[in-house]
Amino acid sequence: MILSHNYSNKLASIILTVSLMAFGLILTGCSKPVAKQQANSIHRYVADHLIDADLSSDAQLTVTLSRTRELSVWDNASKSLLHQWQIEDFDEPTYLVSLSGNNQYLAVTGKHRVSIFDLNSGRLEVSWLAQGFDSDARISSLFLNQNGKRVLLGMNEGSVISVDLENNQLSMFQLHDGSVSHVEFISYDERILSTAHDGHALIWASSDGQVIKDFSLPLRITSISFDEAERRLFIADALDKHIVADTDSGESIGQLAFLERYRYFRQALFVDRGKTLITASSKQKIISWDISSGKEKKHWDITAFTTGTTVLDMAINPSGQLMTLSSDGALESWDY
Repeated sequence: MILSHNYSNKLASIILTVSLMAFGLILTGCSKPVAKQQANSIHRYVADHLIDADLSSDAQLTVTLSRTRELSVWDNASKSLLHQWQIEDFDEPTYLVSLSGNNQYLAVTGKHRVSIFDLNSGRLEVSWLAQGFDSDARISSLFLNQNGKRVLLGMNEGSVISVDLENNQLSMFQLHDGSVSHVEFISYDERILSTAHDGHALIWASSDGQVIKDFSLPLRITSISFDEAERRLFIADALDKHIVADTDSGESIGQLAFLERYRYFRQALFVDRGKTLITASSKQKIISWDISSGKEKKHWDITAFTTGTTVLDMAINPSGQLMTLSSDGALESWDY
């Protein structure tokens, strides 16, 4: 039998449609429905979009910086307000916040000015203007160390500034070719971890800037996490590439397994002594991963009060629950 050209195309379309439907049915049959997980608790601190926020490493304190530039420090146990500053309390609009590891100090920056507050008294301890190698450079990332006496500033021209407040010392290092998106002290302040829009995550000596390890991805780094022992490192870029690596050897120790072509990670947190990784997407989704297999353990969505809600920070509280802080100012606790 001879088929016309139009009829052949129509038949091919029908066959293709049926095949795709069958394939879809197979995929559906293999997937297991995931029950919607409810938060153990939820408390919204501010009814405004947050520019930045910080959860203390022990999840005892929350810092919120709202769109109106109202800066607040909250006690997570009592949900009470401890300190608050308004936009007129600063010489320039503020963008970044960072708590010290001991919860005693708070660092706040605008594009150029750094301010350190004592959280026992609420008083301003010190303030100064930061300047990179380029006189027009702006602050792009911030970190306050364990005792609040050492500050790291990432700059948008690729430099990192280290300030020792106790010894009045300042060091500058030009290590990146793009805006520095993350900085933190590791190894008892002897080393620094920095990431940037150049796709590099560097571990380097805080004393002289000597690079110890260089992990690179094609695009800008969007999320990063160390485990508690600083043995495992997770980094992900703005598209679909990620690395789970041993920080001593620099070798890959696995990959997360997901079907999507693109998977964006905004936040990441190692828990269970590096056995589990928790990630947050650019939207509301939280995923718990088993590092040994790379497989997803469970996933759920945070509570969204506005369009575009996302996770700004995560921490584990003393009860072993995951605490998430959203861009809507909502603190939620979860079993992960």
